[in-house]
Amino acid sequence: MRTKVITEDIEKIVAEFEQDLKKLEGKTVLITGGNGLIPSYIVDTLALFNGKLDNPIKVIVMGKNPANPDSRLGHLLNDSNVLFITQDVGKPFDVVGSPNIILHAASRANPTAFLEDPIDTIDANVNATKVFLDYAKNNKIDNFLFFSSAEIYGNPIKEFLPTPEEYAGNAGPLDKYACYTESKRFCETLCANYWKKYNIPVKMLRILLTYGPGIRNDGKAVSDFFDRGMRERVITLRDAGEAKRSFCYVSDTVRALFKVMFYGNSGEAYNLGHDSPGENITIRQLAELIAKAIGSDVSVKPNFDAPKRQIYGEDNRWVKIDKLRKLGFEPKVAIVEGLQRTKRDYDEKKL
Repeated sequence: MRTKVITEDIEKIVAEFEQDLKKLEGKTVLITGGNGLIPSYIVDTLALFNGKLDNPIKVIVMGKNPANPDSRLGHLLNDSNVLFITQDVGKPFDVVGSPNIILHAASRANPTAFLEDPIDTIDANVNATKVFLDYAKNNKIDNFLFFSSAEIYGNPIKEFLPTPEEYAGNAGPLDKYACYTESKRFCETLCANYWKKYNIPVKMLRILLTYGPGIRNDGKAVSDFFDRGMRERVITLRDAGEAKRSFCYVSDTVRALFKVMFYGNSGEAYNLGHDSPGENITIRQLAELIAKAIGSDVSVKPNFDAPKRQIYGEDNRWVKIDKLRKLGFEPKVAIVEGLQRTKRDYDEKKL
């Protein structure tokens, strides 16, 4: 379903990148994990832009679950330029459709899913990425974007906040979430070496905490807080909520992605996020902002009695985007506006 607020976001993206998107005329774009938050915005952007082209962009949407009318992209099931393929990239598969551009976004992307099946998490990252890189080695392609994560930095030491791409990270291979972070790190190594050896035009996106319309209730903070606040009218925190995070509204993430896609350097990694100090907030502040966006009767209940966790480094996710700025990017949507737009999306879907 594409709500009004999503359509507003997509129309602004199309207007900003119209000249760049024209370069995709007649091309085939393969997007994995297509029903996810960020990929679905990309698919909607390309589908909407096709109305401006004589020779449309062909979009192949690869997803783990079958598309249906109730899916996030269900409104495109009858679009002749969009092909939906059901495929779990954690299992063996072949690349279909002779794509010119590959956007590999499919991955288990929340801690609950990591712990449910850590081996599948690794396979969907490592094995699938190698399949696409081998395809790109044997078939000339124009562009390849690998969706990595800013989680690869782990808990940075204070001197590296906000965190630049040069930071090696502070994460352990035996951590319970390492199936995700370490497989993403290895995928970046794969991508960099395929670029060096085979000149694959691959770019790595270290994406940080994207939220917005279409977000699924998958246990992440934003969706979990909205769900609890709207159902229970109280947002209960597991602890005091002192950890800090920087969140990025989905249209800004997609705008940043297009900047890297069209102007970034192959073989390099780019942080994608919101680096304003005012946007680096505690989890408790996030909960309070979401409560305010939902309604004045919603409260936040921290758990001040929760035992303190042993943290090596800073429990903070906040990336530096200087490399992205050099490509002409600047975030536009602050957290307060982004949460209000997300609430509008919830309300519209209920209606």
